[in-house]
Amino acid sequence: MNTLHPARWRATWLTFLLCLFLAACGGGSSSSGGGGDTTPPDGNGGEAANAFTLAVLPDTQKYSRYSPERYTVQTQWIADHYQEENIKFTVHLGDVVDRPNVPEEWAEARNAMQILEANPETPYSVLAGNHDVMNSGQWDDQRTLANEPFLQHFPASLQASNFSTFQGTDDTGFNSYHLFQAEGREYLVLALDWLPSEQTVAWVQDVLDQHPETPTILTTHQLLGIGSDGETAVFTPLGQQLWEDLIRSNDQIFLTLSGHNHGEATLIGKNDYGRDVVMVVVDYQSGFWGGNGMMQLVTFNEADQQLDFRSYSPWVASIPEAERQPQDELSRWEFSVPMNFERRFADLNQGTVADAPGNIEGTQAYWILDDDHRITRADGSVQFLDASGNGNTLELVDYNDPQGAQSDFFELRDDAPPFGYATGTATFHGNNDIGGYYLTTGGPGLTFENSAAGKPGYLPQYTIEAIVRLPSDWMRDQNQWAGILNHEPGISQVCQYHEVGCSGSDASLGLNVSSLKEFQWVSTSQNGKGQDNWSWEVASDYWYHIALVNDGERVQMYVDGSLTMRTGVDPQQGLLVEPGQPWNIGINSWQGNPGNLFAGDIAEIRINNRVLDRGEWLYNQ
Repeated sequence: MNTLHPARWRATWLTFLLCLFLAACGGGSSSSGGGGDTTPPDGNGGEAANAFTLAVLPDTQKYSRYSPERYTVQTQWIADHYQEENIKFTVHLGDVVDRPNVPEEWAEARNAMQILEANPETPYSVLAGNHDVMNSGQWDDQRTLANEPFLQHFPASLQASNFSTFQGTDDTGFNSYHLFQAEGREYLVLALDWLPSEQTVAWVQDVLDQHPETPTILTTHQLLGIGSDGETAVFTPLGQQLWEDLIRSNDQIFLTLSGHNHGEATLIGKNDYGRDVVMVVVDYQSGFWGGNGMMQLVTFNEADQQLDFRSYSPWVASIPEAERQPQDELSRWEFSVPMNFERRFADLNQGTVADAPGNIEGTQAYWILDDDHRITRADGSVQFLDASGNGNTLELVDYNDPQGAQSDFFELRDDAPPFGYATGTATFHGNNDIGGYYLTTGGPGLTFENSAAGKPGYLPQYTIEAIVRLPSDWMRDQNQWAGILNHEPGISQVCQYHEVGCSGSDASLGLNVSSLKEFQWVSTSQNGKGQDNWSWEVASDYWYHIALVNDGERVQMYVDGSLTMRTGVDPQQGLLVEPGQPWNIGINSWQGNPGNLFAGDIAEIRINNRVLDRGEWLYNQ
């Protein structure tokens, strides 16, 4: 479990309140218009084997204030169709009302939710949004509880008396959790306040610790925002904190649902165990009549191994099709996310990505550049786990201001090499003229041992491997001297740091592609800078395994298991680096400045602190 950072939690609230004014609160996109029939959507819940549905009520505030009939139609539809759709649970995402100090709005909300309370087989959870509390700038533990209408209209006693799923609340009463059964499996639902305090997060962690093997759905009023394109999900400041300090470290959390920011979008992240967390933001209040009755249905479709998402407006369904206006959308968002439920829920919170077969004894850094090892951080950037577990996370950054979509310069593909452990590859399309992207890390786990000067950054022995492929359209003018693996500071800088008599402007460490399409290995060692290692001219559109092996005296290059001719010429005692300086994949450097972008595929790079037996090489896996 990650350590909570109280100061960071308290410090985020001012930043967090700014999201109220951001463009991220703009509208989302529509994938299909209205005009369907008046029957319920053809869900998988009632018919497909091993499938059930979760109903989602996003921000209902406009209904409580202006159109309570749209609210009651939503809950009545759930009450009427829960068997047909196999709806096992309903979650409300907050902003139940628009004005917390207006009793009439609470009365309308109670009328709508009482429809579900009338049947113990239609349980629901509910949470407070910023419009449901008297002071939206207060953390949940700062409020005067006796003055909060939300607690008066949705107290713990109400849910406890109606639903056996209800398990309890925290001390404030604003945060609760439920357990429900569906298709032979138990699920936990967390309903968190609009502004959960560090006290609340500690309570949530305690609940999770009590249910380490229970698949968990986390709901809160706001976790994600929507980017300026109106389609891309991004973390809000508080959402970032929830991800970093709670979600990513608790493997049982596999789905999050939030509202608040207008529109709809999905973000899929990798947690600390390398497994998917599906995160959805949905809020229709800025639309026609505050959403016109639109809600979400999430079907857990084990037969097809996927989560099926679909929007649906029972209000529009009740209008004869011939009488619907263009604004009357029956549905606007339908998609599926692959999920192998058995595999996702197996061995929860046990092991990490570092337990992968390729992470062998002595591994200092191990980057597998496929979709299985891509992770999601708070800003939505492309990053990759260090499968060694040493924390050398890679982040995608741009070079020379590339114009156009990121996918035009960098993409992940399922085209895996014939050896190693990658299930795909990272493809780099850029060059220095048009710009592009490369991966970088500060290398916090690459400090190694102390050199003769008593400074960290000395690796006495090593085996460094890379699995790469050059493109069929490789061109010397555009792709020469490109970097595959690179330690950014120049030779002179690293030699000076370790008090070794050597100099040069090349990168202190680099696996590159020369102007003659050869693999080149440049390294700085304890006894200075020796001659580089070279391969022969290699082919395009062909997967190669490169191994650089240093036994403490010399470094030798192997390509596809064969020793190269120009290698091991000079004594080179290990290698030297400067801890804290960047390590890069996909670019070279000169005099400490990045340059010469790589073009082609890179699937894996592994750094080990010993001479590996050939049978341990990625080439033989």
